[in-house]
Amino acid sequence: MLFSLSLLLVTSVVSCYGDDSAAPGEEVSSRSYRKHETDRDADNLVGAFPALVGTRLDDCQTCHAGKIEGGDLVGSSCDNCHDLLLGATGHSSLETLNGFGRDYLDAGRSREAVKSIEGRDSDGDGFSNGVELSDGRYPGSGLSLPGQAVARTLILSMDEIKAVPSHSQVMLVNNTQQRFDDYVLYKGVKIADLLDVLEIDLSGATGITVIAPDGYMKSIPIDYVMRSFPQPLFYDGLDPETRGASCGFVRYPEHRPTGVSSGSPLPGELRLILGYERNGVPLDPSTLVLPEGKITGEGPFRMVVPQESPGPPDRGSRFSPSDCRDGFDFRAEADHNAGSMVRGVVAIRIDPMQAGVEEFDYMNGGWAYVDAGQLIVYGHGVAEER
Repeated sequence: MLFSLSLLLVTSVVSCYGDDSAAPGEEVSSRSYRKHETDRDADNLVGAFPALVGTRLDDCQTCHAGKIEGGDLVGSSCDNCHDLLLGATGHSSLETLNGFGRDYLDAGRSREAVKSIEGRDSDGDGFSNGVELSDGRYPGSGLSLPGQAVARTLILSMDEIKAVPSHSQVMLVNNTQQRFDDYVLYKGVKIADLLDVLEIDLSGATGITVIAPDGYMKSIPIDYVMRSFPQPLFYDGLDPETRGASCGFVRYPEHRPTGVSSGSPLPGELRLILGYERNGVPLDPSTLVLPEGKITGEGPFRMVVPQESPGPPDRGSRFSPSDCRDGFDFRAEADHNAGSMVRGVVAIRIDPMQAGVEEFDYMNGGWAYVDAGQLIVYGHGVAEER
């Protein structure tokens, strides 16, 4: 191993009662979203059960329900509340609460209220709230049960990831709709190298799923993880400075590849990497823009996916057809690899997941990992002991 790992085991949460509670007024919550009106509720929860600090229960979902449409979860508890604040739904604030949240509110919305309802079964699954909290399970969800296996979760810091040998590559990022395509120098680590350093057994693995904090996921076959991508050609002179403001549509890094002319292959090996630098600068942290619900920024980590079918840049679909008559207007058949490059990666799941195992709750709490510059790895082949 090149570094020591922080290993979060939700199944290791132990019971904390009575004298183990934090002192009144002490803020001990470390994982829930901050600067919300509900901050005091997270502090009340972990004040009553200090072992929950930093676990997935130290989060909004413990009291709030996700968005359900047609019986399916289509959004997180945060989506549910933000839709309410933005007037995008007709439900009331009380309807964002799950059974545990309603019982907590009725009991007085305090640290003492958390303790007073530990004997109840708020979600009706046959287990008391206290038993579920002590076992790291959601007391407001009937699908989260004590004794049910939870995926072992490796949490890696930026420093730990940078301890893996780095890999840099110049490549085309071909967008589908946007005005500009980009030639970018990305630096990061090969996913294959990262999994090797983590000693993950890939026997039987079918691929990886890359997860962003807004729930966006991209599944990638295991052979894409392990092999090189085809070598593309470099197309120079497609920038606005050369073609003019109306016809230029490609941005180039400040330092273009040395010794490479237009029409010649780009140098170096292209791999699937977890990028943390773009053109020599750390990736801008991802943020969620409301009410559009779009992610801006790329980092601190972005899944970098080269073109599987290399080709020239083309103008975005919203900027084609143009009057430029140069053969670079939008081509639907082109490999627009930007859509596969997940922004703000917080988790990499090794597939397939075992049946009946609770996995990382990417729909809630993921932004805290973006803020902390951390990556989560879990799923198939993660060793039971290390």
